[in-house]
Amino acid sequence: MNSGIPVKRICLILALMLMAGCAGGGHSHTEPITSGISQQGVASWYGPSFHGNPTANGEPYNMWALTAAHRTLPFGTRVLVQSVETGKSVTVRINDRGPFIRGRIIDLSYGAARELAMIGKGTETVRLTILENSSAGSGHISNGGPAIYWVQAGSFTTLAQAASMREQLATHYPNIRLTTVDLPSGQWHRVQIGIFPSQEKAKIVAEELEKQFDLDPLLTQGN
Repeated sequence: MNSGIPVKRICLILALMLMAGCAGGGHSHTEPITSGISQQGVASWYGPSFHGNPTANGEPYNMWALTAAHRTLPFGTRVLVQSVETGKSVTVRINDRGPFIRGRIIDLSYGAARELAMIGKGTETVRLTILENSSAGSGHISNGGPAIYWVQAGSFTTLAQAASMREQLATHYPNIRLTTVDLPSGQWHRVQIGIFPSQEKAKIVAEELEKQFDLDPLLTQGN
């Protein structure tokens, strides 16, 4: 039966899914997120049973404080967490590690979850915006001009995998680049699609990458 999807598109999707799933590839799930980058996904929360226990940075967990756990952000990073559905927001400080359930991007304290009115639901689709990163020098620097945005399709510790993704996506997105950055965690090779004059236009492409190619894109702001 003819599905209506070109064979070349099917091969591209399978190739990108394979790259995203390679354990040794250093995909963007493990790259530290820096200032100027937003991330969207599911937030959860943890509360009374952890109150007083040590967090990953050594301080006692205070369920009433506006803190959160993230897999990669440096401790002390301030993050704006906004509900996609309601628009409610809260600013938290990263002091713990987690969540470790696929699809979840941040674990909020009980106090932070209350600010988003998500206690009863347990989870919430949110957008994270890095307000202040404790790793100096790792963020994007604004040149004072109009804001421009890129969609980061993937990030790898291996240059060959980044180059392969760029080659595959270039047939669909002509304005695509491969950049290399040095972070405390090592060297990362980023595949980015642009340039977009607004977040709204960038999100259209990000959603397309997520739905059609099973990728986990990020929005970046900068040159």
